[in-house]
Amino acid sequence: MNTGEYLSVLVSIIVGLGLSHLLSSVGKLLSRRRRVRVYMPSVVAAVIVFLAHVQFWWGSFEFGRRIESNFFAFLVFLLTPILLYLIAVLVLPELDQDDSGEVSLRDHYFEARPWFFGLTVLIPIVTAVRNIGFQGAEFWNQDRPFELAFFLVALVGLVTASERVHRILPPVMLTLFIAMVVLTSLRPG
Repeated sequence: MNTGEYLSVLVSIIVGLGLSHLLSSVGKLLSRRRRVRVYMPSVVAAVIVFLAHVQFWWGSFEFGRRIESNFFAFLVFLLTPILLYLIAVLVLPELDQDDSGEVSLRDHYFEARPWFFGLTVLIPIVTAVRNIGFQGAEFWNQDRPFELAFFLVALVGLVTASERVHRILPPVMLTLFIAMVVLTSLRPG
């Protein structure tokens, strides 16, 4: 096992924890489906969080060699899966085994909104710092417009609690995400 493979294990564990938490939450909601009041922005946000985990894992294929010689580069690299994990914890409500009341995805969405969008706003910043500062990427490349757009959309989600705005934000983010993957990330690395 080389150094890059060794370091990628920790990254994979954190990504796996985020996916595990998200899928577990979806399973619990499905098992209580008669008591769940569905809120579409919450569902779309959960889909985006799932896709973001998978895309991060997919896109980090080549990063092992680039971060293996710098501890701080590895820490900055590790921030993205940590943020994704925390967002996965926030996107859907926690349900206990003895939870017998109604579950409102809308109420949870707006309760978690400041933290969810606050952490989401950090991802494009961390990604740009990692890519420019430690990976030697050009300041303006094919990823920057998407990072800027995600930053701005997440910032709007952070600063406003308007339900009208929040009915639009997750579909906009999903559209941006799909466009980004199609235009920049069809191959691993």
